[in-house]
Amino acid sequence: MDILLRDILKRIPDKFIYLLTGKRGVKILDNTFPSIKERKADFVAELEDGSIFHLELQTYPDKNMPVRMLEYYLLLMQAHPDKEINQMVLYVGEGVPRMKNSIRRKRLTYSYELRDIKEISCKELMESPQIEDKILAVLCSVEDPETYFNRLIEELLKLPEKERADYIRKLLTALQYRPKLKLVLKRLLEERKMSITITEEMIKQDPFFQEGLERGVKKGFEKGKLEAKKEDVINLYRELHLPPEKIAKVLKVPLEFVKEVLKTDNE
Repeated sequence: MDILLRDILKRIPDKFIYLLTGKRGVKILDNTFPSIKERKADFVAELEDGSIFHLELQTYPDKNMPVRMLEYYLLLMQAHPDKEINQMVLYVGEGVPRMKNSIRRKRLTYSYELRDIKEISCKELMESPQIEDKILAVLCSVEDPETYFNRLIEELLKLPEKERADYIRKLLTALQYRPKLKLVLKRLLEERKMSITITEEMIKQDPFFQEGLERGVKKGFEKGKLEAKKEDVINLYRELHLPPEKIAKVLKVPLEFVKEVLKTDNE
C-alpha cells in the first residue's frame, strides 16, 4: 500500500490487531529495512507472546505479493533472529482478494496468511476506546453506515481541534477505498449541519470537499470566521445604524447570520 493507509498505523490499534491475531500488540517495531533498496513494511509489531507480527495492507491484487512478502520475511529474520514471525496480507480493496499467498519451489516452501478486511464486522472495532480502531472499521463490513458515521462523528467532536482535524484526514484517506460510504458521510454531514473543523489545505486536496460541501463539513470551517464577525455586525448596527442588508454586504457574510446576531443582541 499504500502509504496513505500506513499513516493510520502509527500507533497500535489494539482491537484491530487482536481481531487479526488473537493477541495484543505491545510495542511498535522499526518497519524500515536498510538494503540496496530500502524496504518499508506497512506495520510491524511485537505481540504479547513475544512473536513478531508483520502486516501489509493491499488495495489491489498483486501477482508479485508472495515475492515481496518473502523479502520482508528474510529481513525480519535478520532483524529478529530469535523471534517467531507471523505475516499477513490484509486485502482492503473492493471485490475479493484474487492473489496467491504462497511460493512452492523445489527447495522452497513459503506462505503467509491472506485475509479480506471485509470479513471483519466493524461492530467490534467500534467498541474499542481507540479512535484508530474506529476509523479502520470503515474498511470492514459496515452493515449500518449511518449508525457507524453518527457514532464516529460524536467521537470526533470530543477531540481537541488539532487532533480532530488529523483524524478526519485519516478517515478521508480510508474512505478513498470506500467511495460509496463517502457519499453516505457527505449526506449525513449535510443533514446534520455538523460543525467539524477542516483545514483549508484538506478542502483543497480532497475532491470530497470541493463538491459543494459548504452545507456540511465545510460549514464548521466557516463557522469560526462567522463567530469573529459578530462584534463587527453589532458595531456597524449600533454606531453607523446600517441596515442588516448593508452590513451583510460590507462584511461579506450571509444576511441570515446578521439578522440572527442582531436578534440575539436585542434580547
